[in-house]
Amino acid sequence: MIGTGATVPAAAGMQIQQALQQALHAALPAKQQQQQQQRTPEKLKRRKEEDWHRIVRSKVDEERQRMEDEEDHAGCANRTLYKLFNDLQGISKDFNISFETPEIVVVGMQSDGKSSFIEALLGFQFNIVDSNIGTRRPLILQMNNNPLRERPYCRFRKEVIHSVEEDPFEDETPVSELSQEIVRRTNEKAGSGDCVCDSPIILCVEYTNCSNLNIYDTPGFRLGGDEKLKLEIKDMVRRLIEPRHRFIVCLEQSTVESVNTVSRPIVQEVDPNFSRTILVNTKFDNRVKEFSTAEQANKYLTGEFLTLRKRPFFISLPVKRNLEPRKFREQIQECYLEDYRRLLEVGFDEKRFGSQLGLFKAKQHLEHVLSERYQQSLMPTMKTLEQTCRRTAQEIATVKRELAECNVEDLKAQVVFFVQAFMARVERLLEGSIVGNPDKFGQTLEQEKLECGAPDWPDGHLFEFPVQNQEYKVYGGAQYERLLNEFEYVAHSREFPATSINEVASALGTSKSHTVPVFEAAASDIVQMKARGTLKPLIDVVLSRCAYIMRNIFDIAMGTLQDDADVDPATYRVAHFEGFVVQLRTVYNGFVEATEAACRLKLKDDFDTFTKILDWDLFFAAGEEVEYDLLQPKPQDTKERVCKIMDAKRVCFDGLRTRRIDQDTYQQVCRMSARLFAGVRYFFAKYIRNKLNAFFLDPMFRGLGATIVDHFRRTPDPQYEQMFNLGVADLRVRSGKLDLQLAKCKENLQRFKEVYEQTKSQCADLYGGQSPPAQAQQPPL
Repeated sequence: MIGTGATVPAAAGMQIQQALQQALHAALPAKQQQQQQQRTPEKLKRRKEEDWHRIVRSKVDEERQRMEDEEDHAGCANRTLYKLFNDLQGISKDFNISFETPEIVVVGMQSDGKSSFIEALLGFQFNIVDSNIGTRRPLILQMNNNPLRERPYCRFRKEVIHSVEEDPFEDETPVSELSQEIVRRTNEKAGSGDCVCDSPIILCVEYTNCSNLNIYDTPGFRLGGDEKLKLEIKDMVRRLIEPRHRFIVCLEQSTVESVNTVSRPIVQEVDPNFSRTILVNTKFDNRVKEFSTAEQANKYLTGEFLTLRKRPFFISLPVKRNLEPRKFREQIQECYLEDYRRLLEVGFDEKRFGSQLGLFKAKQHLEHVLSERYQQSLMPTMKTLEQTCRRTAQEIATVKRELAECNVEDLKAQVVFFVQAFMARVERLLEGSIVGNPDKFGQTLEQEKLECGAPDWPDGHLFEFPVQNQEYKVYGGAQYERLLNEFEYVAHSREFPATSINEVASALGTSKSHTVPVFEAAASDIVQMKARGTLKPLIDVVLSRCAYIMRNIFDIAMGTLQDDADVDPATYRVAHFEGFVVQLRTVYNGFVEATEAACRLKLKDDFDTFTKILDWDLFFAAGEEVEYDLLQPKPQDTKERVCKIMDAKRVCFDGLRTRRIDQDTYQQVCRMSARLFAGVRYFFAKYIRNKLNAFFLDPMFRGLGATIVDHFRRTPDPQYEQMFNLGVADLRVRSGKLDLQLAKCKENLQRFKEVYEQTKSQCADLYGGQSPPAQAQQPPL
C-alpha cells in the first residue's frame, strides 16, 4: 500500500502509463462502434426514403411517357364515325327530329369546375370560366381531333338553315370571341333577363389536341339566387338527362362530402343506379393533400355510398388562366402527375385505383364509351333515318294535297269539327285524364307559383301547408282542385288581426236612440273592417291563379291533339293555319279573361254583402253538434241537435258595460271580435270555393265551346279568306322546309349505309380493334 507523500518507482510508473494507454485505445473503438450502431437505423431509414423517392420519380416519369404515348394513339379514333353522328345532331336541331343516338351530358354545380373540365377536353382555354356564358342555354360541343389543325378551328352551327346547298355552319369564330358569341346567341333565344331556353347552341371544334367527343354542356345547378331561374335550370337539365340514350357525366368537388353533394341526388332521381352515369370528382388536388396513410387514400378512392362496380374518376386541373394551348396541356399533365406522386408517397393501391386518376383516364373512358355506343347505334339509327324519310315524304304529300285542295268553304266546315274535338279535349283535361302527358305538361305547386305571374298570397305563409299533390305534376281539373285546397289552407290560416285599444275605444261610439255602449256593435264594426283587409285580398290571388290554369289548358289541348292517332288528320288540318290558331287562342283567352272579371265582380259583391250586416249566428259557427246516426236518425236525436244549436245562441257576456275602457273591457270586445271573425273566415273559405265552381269552372264546361263556335260562325268571309290565305303561305314555307329535311335525311342515310358496310366486319373502336388498356378500363355502364 502506498502512503501519502510516498514516491512511485520508475518501472512501476511506466507500467501504469502503458495500462492507461491500452485502456484508452480499447475504449475508443467501442465508443465509435456504439455511435456507428446508433447511426445505422437512421441511415437505413434515409436510404429507404431515398430509394422510395427514386422509385416514385421513376414511376412518375414512366407514367408521363405512357400518358403521352396513349394520347397520340387516342387521337387516331374513327373520325368519320364521329362526324357522321355530329351531322345527325345538327339535323335533329334544325328540323326538330329526335334521334336516339349516343350523347354525353355534363352536369354539376356552378362551383364544381364544370367549365374547366370542358376546356380541358377541348385542349384550350377560352375564358368560359371567367364569364357568365351558357348559363341559360345548353351548349353542344362537337369535338373533332384533327392533327392538321394546329390551332383551334371553331364554327357555330347556324340557327336557321334555308336550303340544301347552304353550309349549315357559320364562318370561323376566333377563340377570343367565343364567349361573346355564346352570350349573344343565348340572349337572342332566351332574352337578356332570367329566362332559359332548351334550344341548344352547337359549336364544332377541330383541333389537334382536343378529344373526339360530343358533349352537352349544361347550365350549372344553383344553391341560391333567383328561385325561378334556379328551378328552370334544374328542370331543363333533368329533361336533357332523362333520355336513356344519353350518358351523364356528373361532376362533384372532391372537398364536398358525399352526404352534402347537390348534383348526385338530382342525377339519381333520373338514373337511380348510376347505370349510365360517370362520376367525376374535380379539384382532387385539394383533397389529396389530406391523405397521410394508404388506408385513408384507398378508403376515399373507393367512393362513398357507391357499389363496387361504380367508381368515380378523380381529376385536378390548372387554376391559372390565359395559358397558351401547349402550356395548358402541359399543366394538365403536371396536375395529374402531382396527384399521382402524392398518392404513391402514401402507398395507395395503384392496381385498384390507378385507372381512376386524372383527366386523361376520364377522357379515354368517355371516348371509348361513346365510340362503342356509336358502333352499336349504326343499325338502329339507319332504321330511324329510313322511317324519318318515309314519314317526311308522307308529310310532303299531305301538304301538297292541302295546297291543291285548299278551299275556304271546306276549311270553314272543318273549323267546326276541329272546335268540337278541341273542346272535347279541354273537357277531358278538366274532368281528369292523362291524355295531356302530365310528365311533360304538368306542373308542381312550386312550378305553378313561379310561372303563373300572379302575386303571392298576402302576408305570405307562417308555415308550410300539406297541400294535396303539391309535389306532383298535374294540370287542368287536378291543378284547379289543388289550388282550391291551397286556398282553403291559406284562408283558414288567417288569424284575427291585432286590434289596438284605440280601435276598440273608437268603435264604442254612441247611438241615435240611447247612450248604452253596445259591445256587439263595436265588435261587428271591427270584424267588418278587419275581414275586408285580411280576407278580401285573397280573392284576387285565387282568381288570377284560376285564370292561369285555364289558359294553360289551351297549349296542352293543342299539343296533344296533333299527336293523337284517334284524331282524323283532316280534322286537324286547320290547325296548320297559323291565322286560325291565333284567332282560336284569342277567343279562348278572351273567354277566360271575361269569366275571371265576371267572377271577381260577383265574389267581391257577395263578400261585401256577406260582411255588410254581420249575422251573429256566425259567432256560434264553431259549435259542436250532437253525434248520432245520420242515416237513420231518431226523433229525439233530431230534437237534441236543434236544441243544442239554438241554445248556443243564448250565450251572453256578463258584466257592467261602460264606455271607460280598461283592460277587461278591451279584452272582452277583442274576444268577441275574434270569435265573430272566426265564423266569417270559416264561411268565407267555403262559399268562395262554391262560387268559383259555379262562376268559373262551370262556364268552362258549359259556355266556352258555344262561345268559340259562335265566334267563327259570325266571322265574315273576307276575314276567313285573309286568315286562311295567310295559312296557305305558311303551308308553302312548310313544304319547302320538308323538302330540305327529306334531302338531308336521305343524304345522311346513304352515308350511314356506307360507314356501316365499312365497319360491320371489324371493331372500329377507339383502340383499333384492341381492348382498352387496363388503365382506361372502367366497370361497365
